[in-house]
Amino acid sequence: MNFKKTILLVAGLWPLALMAQSGYTITGKMPALKVPAKAYLVTIQNGAWKETDSVEVKGGKFQFKGSVNEPQQAILAVKRTGVPEVRTQGDQLGFFLENSNIVFTATDSIIKSKVTGSVADRESHELEAQVRPLTNNIIRLNNKFSKYNKASASLTAEERKIASDSVANWVTEIRDIKLKFVETHLNSFMGLYTYSYSILGSKFNPAAVEPLYHKLSPQLQASELGKRTAEKIEIAKRGQAGIKVTDFTQNDVNGKAFTLSSLRGKYVLVDFWASWCAPCRAENPNVRKAYQALKDKNFEIVSVSLDMGKPQWVDAINKDGMPWIHVSDLKGWKNEVAILYGVNSVPQNLLIDPRGVIVARDLRGDDLTAKLSAYIK
Repeated sequence: MNFKKTILLVAGLWPLALMAQSGYTITGKMPALKVPAKAYLVTIQNGAWKETDSVEVKGGKFQFKGSVNEPQQAILAVKRTGVPEVRTQGDQLGFFLENSNIVFTATDSIIKSKVTGSVADRESHELEAQVRPLTNNIIRLNNKFSKYNKASASLTAEERKIASDSVANWVTEIRDIKLKFVETHLNSFMGLYTYSYSILGSKFNPAAVEPLYHKLSPQLQASELGKRTAEKIEIAKRGQAGIKVTDFTQNDVNGKAFTLSSLRGKYVLVDFWASWCAPCRAENPNVRKAYQALKDKNFEIVSVSLDMGKPQWVDAINKDGMPWIHVSDLKGWKNEVAILYGVNSVPQNLLIDPRGVIVARDLRGDDLTAKLSAYIK
């Protein structure tokens, strides 16, 4: 089975009432399916989608039984025996697997199933129903202004600005809807899930969002997801202005260990980037210009690369003319320094003062030199 194109991110988790149940039962009812077929249950295992279980469909019915420790995303798929997969690979449906009695009711196609018995599905659909009109608006505008739409070439700068402002407003509305959802589901795992994956996005201010975490029920905070969420908040705090920077050691391009604290007494810009990151490469000329202007003013740059291949990393350094300190463990998104600071998007940076305290972050743009100069005394 090929499930790569069918990954569905399902915004739902167990309510607390279901956490005590010992296992799940998934029942499929497809009375109009008359050809031999097999049902597959697919879940995420070690970060990848893998077949967890499979069973023959008999008389249009099938059933899975098992248990999960934590709510998890899953896919239910049906493959007809003897029918080319290319014709049936779309007959699959994403849902959230939980320890409850879940029923898929359909005619002869799983993708059109009605799913019952899962409170998580009901809550996720309730939230989706509120958000969908706004996301549709964003998709519509993105398509209108896409470079693949020939008509977009004739759109004026004013029209583009209006569209950009509209998208920004809709994104804010979506966040407000999700925030209200969390506030009204403080005892629901779906509330925790929405908080963890939506309110705590790729970038967030921990001081602003942490109070809401502490309003979640003690049971939710003690759950596996609750603990991971608390850790995410603590990691984010490490990169906030006013916090003493957490030290790290990583190898440079010559394989020699470099330790951040060796630069104590200087202003240091810790810059997270990668050779494959187009916005990073576009920003590098600004970083280079700032370095040339400030390198003799007790200032240094340490670039942390999220590359996985040394040749690409070194080639980009040389092509972009970056004559400062470069480190990487060549683990990509699993770079240990990036994980230490909760960096899950690039470019990002931190400005550290001579005392080792973070004084600013995410300083970028054509006026980067001026922005840095405002802090460097």
